[in-house]
Amino acid sequence: MFEVNNGVAKIDGSKGKYDGKVTDPSVRYGRNAVENYYTYLEKPIVSDTFNTAPILDFGMSPEAADKNAEKLDKFLKENDEYLNALPPLEFEYRYMPTSKLDTKALLGAAYEEMGKSKELSVEELDSRFAPDETFTSRALDINKDGKVDIGEYSSSILAADMLSKSETPNPANIDGTINNKGFNAVLAYTQKSKAAAAAALYSNIYNTFNLEEAKKDFQAD
Repeated sequence: MFEVNNGVAKIDGSKGKYDGKVTDPSVRYGRNAVENYYTYLEKPIVSDTFNTAPILDFGMSPEAADKNAEKLDKFLKENDEYLNALPPLEFEYRYMPTSKLDTKALLGAAYEEMGKSKELSVEELDSRFAPDETFTSRALDINKDGKVDIGEYSSSILAADMLSKSETPNPANIDGTINNKGFNAVLAYTQKSKAAAAAALYSNIYNTFNLEEAKKDFQAD
């Protein structure tokens, strides 16, 4: 579920799969937002329905020319409709209901992004998200126990939020939204060559926003 505004897909959690299923409104918002974001990602960029160019009749008769024109008109119309139906590549994904930090929405989003798991081993997380062997989520293992829990994972969501507005992470920029710029910046941080910088960033965010306590509150609810 998303809307397109000025060529940008606007995704949020105001409505979605977890309406009537998750009681806490903040948790529900965060989980809906992720589910809606995944729906956006599943929209095809290339599809089997995209038509190949028609085979034309190169005969010299007027009938052949008329048929060729009809085929081309149909081809152009159908593919214009297909291209117009594709989602825009630019997106703005709101995972919190307001610009004020809402840790329950944040943890709800983390829980949903992690496949409804409260923790995963680094290897499991890599198998789900690492594009190839040059990437790793190990920097998110802040307490070095070989696992990434939803509190630790949440630090990457906040990092993406900050980096959506500036190349330098700034907590003042957190407003509950992530765009392409922030997503790509965090993806770059998962490169093994940037592991030290990523670990420092995530640890700082984790401690600054007391995500350990936020995790405990979320799990106790």
